[in-house]
This record gives sequence, C-alpha cells and structure tokens, in this order.
Amino acid sequence: MANVLKNTAATELIAKMYLNERLADVHFVFKVNDEIEKVPANKNVLAALSPVFDTMFFGSLPENGDVPIPDADAGAFKEFLQLFYLGEMTLTMKNIETVVRLADKYDVLEHVNAFAVFLKGQLTLDNMCWGYQLAVNLQNEELVEFCEDKIARSPKKIFATDAFQRCDKSILKRIIELDLICKEIDIFDACLTWAKYACEQDDLDATKAENLRTQLGDCLKSIRFNAMKIENFSTFVMLNDGLFTPDEFKDIVLTLTAKGYEPKIFKPNPRRFKRNENEVLLCQRQAVNTPTNHLTGSEVAWFTSNQTVLLGEMCSAPTFNMHYIDQQNDAVNVTIAEINSEFPKKVLYEGSSKTWDLNRLKVSLLQPIMIKPHVMYEIRFAVLMGVGKSYYYGTWKPTVEVEDGLTFQFHRCPSHTSYDTSTSGWIQSLGVNRL
Repeated sequence: MANVLKNTAATELIAKMYLNERLADVHFVFKVNDEIEKVPANKNVLAALSPVFDTMFFGSLPENGDVPIPDADAGAFKEFLQLFYLGEMTLTMKNIETVVRLADKYDVLEHVNAFAVFLKGQLTLDNMCWGYQLAVNLQNEELVEFCEDKIARSPKKIFATDAFQRCDKSILKRIIELDLICKEIDIFDACLTWAKYACEQDDLDATKAENLRTQLGDCLKSIRFNAMKIENFSTFVMLNDGLFTPDEFKDIVLTLTAKGYEPKIFKPNPRRFKRNENEVLLCQRQAVNTPTNHLTGSEVAWFTSNQTVLLGEMCSAPTFNMHYIDQQNDAVNVTIAEINSEFPKKVLYEGSSKTWDLNRLKVSLLQPIMIKPHVMYEIRFAVLMGVGKSYYYGTWKPTVEVEDGLTFQFHRCPSHTSYDTSTSGWIQSLGVNRL
C-alpha cells in the first residue's frame, strides 16, 4: 500500500521562479512615458493555470518575443502574477481592481476568491460601492451579499460618497434594486446626483433633464414612485422638467393619487427590509402594577417613535398567565397599519406566528416594518385561544426612552373602548433595529 507524503519542494520551486530573471522564458513589457519596464515570467507556469495564456503561448499561432501589456502597469501585473507562483499573495488596495480585471481577462477569476476575505477587511462605507463592483466582477456571492447588506443598511451615507457617484450604471441599477432602508425620495435624489456627475464626465449639460434621462436609462424604472408623497414628487419634477415621458408621468401621478391603481411602467412592489438579529433594541414598557386584568379576542396598540426604526418583533410581559394558553396550538394573527390623514388605515403587514421565549409570548414578523418618525402605527392582533381561555395584563407607563434619544410613545386608540391602550394591553416590548 502506497504512503502519501507531504512534499513542499514543488511549491517552493514554483515560488522561486516568481520574477526570476534567470529562469524566465518570456517578458511582459510596460511602457510609461518613454521608459520601458520588463517583467519576467514562465510560459509553462502561466499556461498551466490560464487557458488564455495556454492559447497565447502554445496555440496554433503562439506568441513570440516580449508581450506588451497596454491596460495595466508593471506593479499591478506583478501582484497578478503572484496568483500563479505563490501560496500567499500580498495585495495592495491601489492595484486590486486591476488585478481582478486581469484575472477576468486571463480566465483565472475562479482562483481569486481569497480576495473576498482581503476586501472585507478593507471596505468602509466610503469605498463600499467600489468594493461592490469588484465583488460583482469577482462573481463572489459571499462578498456580494456582504456589500449589499452594508449598502442596504446605510444607503444615505453610501449616496454621499464619491464611490457611489463614480460607480457604473450597472452597479447603480443593482444598488437601487436592493431593499434600501431609507425614503424612496432619497433614492430618487441620489439617482439624479449620480446622473449629474455622469453628465459632467461625458461633457454633457447636467442642467438638461433629457441628458439626465439618457444617463439613467432603465434605472428610473427601479424606483418605487408609489412609495412617495405627491408633493415630494412634484417638487422634483418641477426642478427637472422633461425627465419623464408623458406616459411615465401619467403612470406615476395615477399611482400616487388614484386609489387602487396598479403602476404599469414603474415597480409597484415595496422594498423588503432585513432585520439584524444581533443589534435588536428593546422598547420595554415599564409596569406600574402587577397583572390583574384579563384580555380576550382581538387587542390593539397605537404607538409612535421619534426616530426611524425597523420593527421586527413584539413580546408579552414575562408575568403572562401560562395556565390559560396552549403553547403548541394557540396562534397570534397580527396586522400592522399606518394611521395618517392620507390613508386612514394603510395596512403594512398581515401574518400569523408565535414563539415562546422565557415565559413570554413572542411574535416575530415574517417581514420587518420600517417605522417612520412621528407617524402613528397600529398593531392589531388576535390570540386564537380555546373556549374559556384568557390572559392577564398589567398597567404600563405610556412613554419609553430606549437609548441615545430614541423614544416611543403609546397612545389611546379612539375606537377601543375596553381599556386605555396607552397604558394597558398585551404588548410589553417591541424589538427594533435603529436605522
């Protein structure tokens, strides 16, 4: 039976060939101004990994002599060659974009996934769009998801960066199709800012709406205009007359003003937000007394927040009477609605779910809801219990100060006569993410 032995000689041998002038049989030539720099390499080593180099050196029309490289400098190309020779690569932020492009050009992109680990440690909000474009070029799903999550959670900070303004149109389209946690009008404004910069780069008049339209192209169709207010949209249209065709303008106006109208040109479906399980803040209502009263059937809670947050869960008090609830079979149906003058009750969520957490009845939303500051929200729920079952509640303070100025205020629902919903009810805490 043969024994398998570890042999490091081969790896060390290939590493010694890296940039070794004496062992080289081909040179790549770089011209900067009037100066020439040659980078040594080995045809066999390059061809063994890259089908492009294999064709170049050993195909039907093999390359003879030095190989000019017009689309990269010598420093970046040397870093790229590490991929063929070295077990551990040393990369610089200055050259990594070129290295990725060269890996794609010479068909060795599948071998550079290790770049993803390097990039994760180097990316900040300031260069996230740049990193996102590299992640897409690398076709590395893990890095793509990493960048998309960061962009979706801090879109307004991303929009303010130079990297966003300089990103390709294809990346812009991918970004505005993400579930961005911000107002839709902010996304529209960011697209116009991007288009104005693109016009300047192409020597076009950025004050002309038709030029902005040309730069944006189909990106406009990815904006959810149905999530805007008509007055905000009107302001942007007045400042950018000619940005939309008559049919597009009609589609948007009807979407914003005609009840039940389904957009025919622009995306109607709302953005779906993601909850961060590791950064949940609890809006914990403080009890004034111990639970003494019981509730049955449908209950309601009205509340406002002074800051934008993402609502993902709600819990009962830990003193919830466990004797009357069937943990296995009793369900909770939840409806969350926005209450305002424009829409007396705009339903944002409907679902049924429950879990038990340390003697609390906990409802996790299948899809978290963005809570806007100073807007009234209603949570209406029905605990489906068997005949004769009930559960108890206490009296809560109506105001909850969470942290760093974040405050929740619970209000009395005018249609609810059983009790004062600002101080009583089933919900003892809300789990949110700060945005």
